[in-house]
Amino acid sequence: MKKERLIGVIGDVHGCYNTLCELYSKLIVHTNEIYTVGDLIDRGSDSKGVIQFCIDNNIKSVMGNHEDMLIKTIRKARHETVPGYETNLSNWVWNGGDKTIHSYLGNDSKSFRKFVDEFRDCGHYDFISKLPLKTELGKCIITHGGIIKNKPLYNVLWNREIPVKLDKIQIIGHTSSKEVNYFPNHYINIDTGCVFSGKLTRIIINDTTRKIVKIISIPIKGIENNYDIFYKIKFSNK
Repeated sequence: MKKERLIGVIGDVHGCYNTLCELYSKLIVHTNEIYTVGDLIDRGSDSKGVIQFCIDNNIKSVMGNHEDMLIKTIRKARHETVPGYETNLSNWVWNGGDKTIHSYLGNDSKSFRKFVDEFRDCGHYDFISKLPLKTELGKCIITHGGIIKNKPLYNVLWNREIPVKLDKIQIIGHTSSKEVNYFPNHYINIDTGCVFSGKLTRIIINDTTRKIVKIISIPIKGIENNYDIFYKIKFSNK
């Protein structure tokens, strides 16, 4: 009999390194094939630690909208992409990028260029910039926000509509709720609002039957639950 393939998928981490480590320790006993739905960075206190942990432990991620905002900012910091924000940099910082910069530079966090140098030098730019928009497995498709009809694949970064029903189950995040939203043979949303006073969740799913085997959630660790405390920094592009 063919052995069942179990995969683990982790919800939006958002820089919550200690919470990720504890969740991982409970996940690895079930499977060493582990993925995330993106949004590894921003808002939480240790995005640098989260990225390095994923690299060190071969956790495969798809691109989230926060990784996409960061890449756009690094490539064209002063370019206006999003209406209502002065620059890509101001848009990213407002959405929690200040915490990411702080995790790399500590108290010396006012220079965006210095952050970019550090981000590139440690190999994290290469890791983030190469993340795929989707990961397709046997009976599962992992994206950040879900695939819908008549939209380009790039839409998965920001989508908040109900994903289209495919011949594979969609595993997504991006839109947080208090509990996992599970619609058998259709989609699973595993973003349980980790950084928003919530919990980080992961599922173990059978990649043949498309059925959830186990759900494990870890409450966010106290010091990481600080999204309400903004670093009041005026960033420079120097």
